Amino acid sequence: MSLIPESIKPHIRRFGWSGVLAIGIVIVMLAGINPITLISGQVSPPPPPTSITGVPPATATAEALAVYPPVVGGEAELMWRRAFRQTAIKYPEIKMQTVADRSAFGCGLGGKDVATFYCAQDATVYVDLDAYARLRTKFPLGADYAQALLVAEAYGAHVQMVLGSLDKIAQARVAAPETVEVMEKRLDMQAACYGAMWTKTAGIEPLYDNPAVLAALAEVDRNRAAAIVTLPPETVIPELVTPASAEGRKTWYDVGYAIPAGGNCGLDKIEAKGLL
Repeated sequence: MSLIPESIKPHIRRFGWSGVLAIGIVIVMLAGINPITLISGQVSPPPPPTSITGVPPATATAEALAVYPPVVGGEAELMWRRAFRQTAIKYPEIKMQTVADRSAFGCGLGGKDVATFYCAQDATVYVDLDAYARLRTKFPLGADYAQALLVAEAYGAHVQMVLGSLDKIAQARVAAPETVEVMEKRLDMQAACYGAMWTKTAGIEPLYDNPAVLAALAEVDRNRAAAIVTLPPETVIPELVTPASAEGRKTWYDVGYAIPAGGNCGLDKIEAKGLL
């Protein structure tokens, strides 16, 4: 008795064994199955999550929410490490700490409702998971990408620290306080530009064109403005500087998204543009 099904024999006579095998492989691949898995019995591990595929489900627990910001941070850090390889400047280490209790915040911000921010003193991005969860409850359509952008801007603040921009503001607060507001607004526009660079490299549509994301970001800004924060002049928290206008931030976000290169977000170019 033949082991070959009668339905297969006409195809073997027409295409030969190699042709039938090739057709079978194509069918298996179209079904979304890796043919190597069928041959070896080994299952390939799933690809790591990205800022797009790793967005937590609506019912995510606090533990699940804690996974998403590091995914975004890893993308932002990789982008900046690649950019810094082309310069003579070393990109220093940066850390992230997701906290369920904001009393664990560094930079003298323990207990303050400031969401995600960068602390230059310990080169750490702090993420308030409670603030993230509240944002998801109030803005379910925009909170996740808003949180992602906050993380990306915090990694951009690390670059601002490396380039000496935060030190210049700290010095101006003592030596020339009348110039500080303008400097801080330019720093804020640069943060938007840096955040857009990550958005583009992550393959996400412009977030400043997404009303749901903007609404969530506006809520974060309101909470930050309401927080009573008293810090020494040398402690510059980029997320708490004098904010630029909505027009200024949108303009420089668009610049960073159009051509995601750090040089296009330079403070000298922002100064030349004249927006505040």
